[in-house]
Amino acid sequence: MGPTALTFYRAARRLRTLGVPMLPDMVAAVGDRLLHSHVDIDARLHASVGLGYGGVGVVVAPGVEVGEGSFLSQNVSVEPQLGVPGVPRIGRNVYVGVGAQIIGPVTVGDGAVIGAGALVTSDVPPLAVVAGMPARVVKVKQTMSHGH
Repeated sequence: MGPTALTFYRAARRLRTLGVPMLPDMVAAVGDRLLHSHVDIDARLHASVGLGYGGVGVVVAPGVEVGEGSFLSQNVSVEPQLGVPGVPRIGRNVYVGVGAQIIGPVTVGDGAVIGAGALVTSDVPPLAVVAGMPARVVKVKQTMSHGH
């Protein structure tokens, strides 16, 4: 498929760690333009995080944390709420469906599933399945399944 949003994100973070001036922001900007996405250099994505379709349309704001084994489908937004301090934190092994939005200082618990098109504006318990606008718990899984 070629380079993904994660490729550009990781390259930009590595260049910043090495102290290279200006280039990290340029690399990030190229990734943003090519994939119509923005995975901010100051977001913290675990090395095992996956993005659907290479991250097309994905927006991850500065300071957002995404835990190991989590997957963000295409066109997902994970951002602060305007005028409200704090950013979302996504736990481990979380699956976020196509077009979902996670907005504000919320925590998504380990093993949760966010349905396609859901609008998450409050905390999601571990192992919960949420859907709708605003997102509501529709089910609680008994155990964490492998591969979401």
